[in-house]
Amino acid sequence: MNAYWQDDRAAISVNAVCALAGVSKPSLYRDFGSEDGLTAAVLERYGQTVLVGVEALLSSSQSYGAKLDALVSFAADDPQMEAGCLFVKMRATRSRFGPQTRALLAAMEKHFQAHYTQFFTDAAACGEWHGGVATDLAANYLQEQMGLAVSQRATGKLSEAVRAFLMLAISVLR
Repeated sequence: MNAYWQDDRAAISVNAVCALAGVSKPSLYRDFGSEDGLTAAVLERYGQTVLVGVEALLSSSQSYGAKLDALVSFAADDPQMEAGCLFVKMRATRSRFGPQTRALLAAMEKHFQAHYTQFFTDAAACGEWHGGVATDLAANYLQEQMGLAVSQRATGKLSEAVRAFLMLAISVLR
């Protein structure tokens, strides 16, 4: 997972993955079926270990503003995001992947869109958010701004700059 996350997935060959994992190519194919199966498994593991934190944050009992602040901190300050977000990177290059990985990407996008939408729905129901736009539009906007922020981190932008850009971008959601 870390090899795909830290580097460009296209730059990591199956041979390199086998060498890093200390396994043979036949055993990799036996376990994952194909390179597409391996890539899908990596993405699934990433979702279960890294993105689960974002999901928990969105559904936590914190106030709307506190959740927004925590999302900004995650994107701008979390050391894991220095390399960017594997999910965001894979979404941006989805045409490079096989059908299994593309299907998982689509399912994860739908899953996170639902969580972001619920975040805005709950905030509106509590009177904490009066956005004046549809919750699904606000959800998509926030999800894209988060993706942009972690992509900026991956390019080496300083956390302070990423924080400032993201705070400006989400100021319309406050």
